[in-house]
Amino acid sequence: MTNASDVTALLSRDGLFRFVGGSSLRVFGYEPESVVGTAMLDYVHPDDRADAARRFARRVADPSAPLEPAVYRLRHAGGVWRHVEAAACNMLDDPDVQGVVINVRDVTDRVEAENRLRASEALYQTLARSAPVGIFQTDARGEITFANPRFAQITGVAADEVQGRGWRDAIHPDDRCRFEAEWTRCTAEGRAMLVNLRFLGPEGTTTSVLCQSSPLTDADGRFQGFVGTLTDMTEYVRTAEALRMAEARTNAIVDAAADAILTADEEGIVHSFNRAAEEMFGIPAVEIVWGRIDRLLPPADAARHSGYLNHFPVGRTTRIAGQDGPVMAVRGDGTLFPVELAVSCIEVAGRRMFIAVIRDITERVRIERELIGAKEAAEAADRAKSAFLQVMSHELRTPLNAVIGFAQVIEMRLIGATEVDRYTDYATSIRQSGEHLLGIIEDILDITKIESGKLDLLDGPVDVADLVGQGLNLIAIQAGKRGVAVSIDLSDDLPPVRGDALRLRQVLVNLLSNGVKFSKAGDTVTIGARRGACGGVEMFVRDVGIGMAADDIPKALVPFNQIDQSMTRGHEGTGLGLPISKRLVEAHGGAMLIDSAPGQGTTVTVRLPAERVLSMADYLNAMGA
Repeated sequence: MTNASDVTALLSRDGLFRFVGGSSLRVFGYEPESVVGTAMLDYVHPDDRADAARRFARRVADPSAPLEPAVYRLRHAGGVWRHVEAAACNMLDDPDVQGVVINVRDVTDRVEAENRLRASEALYQTLARSAPVGIFQTDARGEITFANPRFAQITGVAADEVQGRGWRDAIHPDDRCRFEAEWTRCTAEGRAMLVNLRFLGPEGTTTSVLCQSSPLTDADGRFQGFVGTLTDMTEYVRTAEALRMAEARTNAIVDAAADAILTADEEGIVHSFNRAAEEMFGIPAVEIVWGRIDRLLPPADAARHSGYLNHFPVGRTTRIAGQDGPVMAVRGDGTLFPVELAVSCIEVAGRRMFIAVIRDITERVRIERELIGAKEAAEAADRAKSAFLQVMSHELRTPLNAVIGFAQVIEMRLIGATEVDRYTDYATSIRQSGEHLLGIIEDILDITKIESGKLDLLDGPVDVADLVGQGLNLIAIQAGKRGVAVSIDLSDDLPPVRGDALRLRQVLVNLLSNGVKFSKAGDTVTIGARRGACGGVEMFVRDVGIGMAADDIPKALVPFNQIDQSMTRGHEGTGLGLPISKRLVEAHGGAMLIDSAPGQGTTVTVRLPAERVLSMADYLNAMGA
């Protein structure tokens, strides 16, 4: 008995130790001899003594009474309390024993393990009850054996109906087949499960949940069931859906906007690029998003743009419309175009984001420039008309004074009735003044028709050489009076052309008249014609007169405009000759070029296109030959 793992002792009827096994030293730290003669209850914990005394007395009084082993706390020799399991056998009537035999086994480790297990279980139950998620456990068949109260709340199933498989009836009909298939597969394979599903409440409410479970195995790795959680995702799903709706609505609005809208961070990285921006810049969003915004800016503005963003305050919106000149952007093909830009700044998660609304103002700038040009042109035309009327009053008054004066002399016969020749000269002066007035009026009528688009050409076959000769004949008298010679320079291969002979002759006469008028006595004015470089015909008038500066040439071609508009200018005329000639040439599809320099003379070239050139056969056929 001294080698037994348990401690065996013999007690007298009054509970004193008569014998103690040798293992008492190993188990309780007491020498057996020191225990003999002492009372058993002296070693029992005060809280356990009453029960130990009652059970011992019953065993002494009724040896056959059914008593299960009891657990008590006994004091160790070291002062600590040990848990023991004690069983007693009444052998008082046995002459060889004459006592109560007890067997005491140290179960401290077992009791402490059980206490820890109970504490752990209590903690688990507390945590399960207070957990914000549903917690469940299943057996190997997948039927729930445990579920916390939150599980019942989430599923909408009564607590007494959660066990087993009844809770699955609350799964939304649209999700049930999918969930059952996944649950069956994971149960059969003993693997973890992660699935989204919905529960349909008694009142028709829908709860979105995330179900997660992990397999439980025994010591040999055999599948025993699942432990898992149900997380109520309803608010998250609603928030996510609201966010998706808001994002979709925002994207729809942004994509429907006529202006380009983009967002970029403080590093200049583009985060979004709407459809209008793609069309405006000619760059697909996939090519620019997560790229640098510098691609949309002229290189000279990129560095300034970066510094501008660094100092842009949060919450501010600024409209930039070219206060210091046009704001320019760069299209995908590298072309620059003017824009109007509005920029605002927001802060997201500690980072600044910039929203830019961009409007292409190319057309507006063009219209503004045209309006400014039209305004300036109208003002210039108004000034030219005013100056023209001042000069025209002189041009009209001079011949009218001559007409009136000579008419009065003739009417009143102031020089006598016999001076017929002188009266004839006065009549000639009247006629010439009238013709001069008629020429002025015809010029005004011509420019009016041309400006209003009512000029009609009477096309017909025209012999260019003959046309040059006619122009020379019409200007010969004027040239002779001024002492200016007129020469002809014609090529031998001049073809006939199709045009309005009267209007083309008017052009040559105007050019010759200007050449003679602005030349001094002894100078020579040359009129000629030749084949053009592109198959057309060129007619030209060249003088060596006063000429004009290159800046003055455009002015000379504007109706109602004269280079010298003063009342004391040295050359008479309305200033309509060149504008009329230019427009008559353009009406033929041609062009009139002026090459001039002060003091070196002027050369005016009339170019008729190849489409106006006739073959000799066509010319003769048109002439009726």
